[in-house]
Amino acid sequence: MSASSDELRSRLQERAYEAIENLLRQKAGRRDLSMSEMEDLVGDLEIELRQSLLQEMVVDAQQTRPGLCERCGGKLRYKGKKSRQVVTLRGEVKVERDYYQCQTCGKGHFPPG
Repeated sequence: MSASSDELRSRLQERAYEAIENLLRQKAGRRDLSMSEMEDLVGDLEIELRQSLLQEMVVDAQQTRPGLCERCGGKLRYKGKKSRQVVTLRGEVKVERDYYQCQTCGKGHFPPG
């Protein structure tokens, strides 16, 4: 297993741990939860976990910085991060990705992911 895979695994596990801790805080020792309330808590956990795991995978996928503009071959300059809502097979998630712009033609680029 590569160091990159180990690092990603560690980040994914940390995100899962945080989501579970959040669920336990919301439950806060209550034993009188109805099935609907339990389902709501688990549904919220699912959304939170899906969002954070996908975000980590997007970050991992863009670790290779793009080099040249695919349109004109010009050099790309980092312009910051951009976020957007993406519709997936399992619902909407917010992803944040690095954004680059060609110094020659001005075309914007996102790394794969």
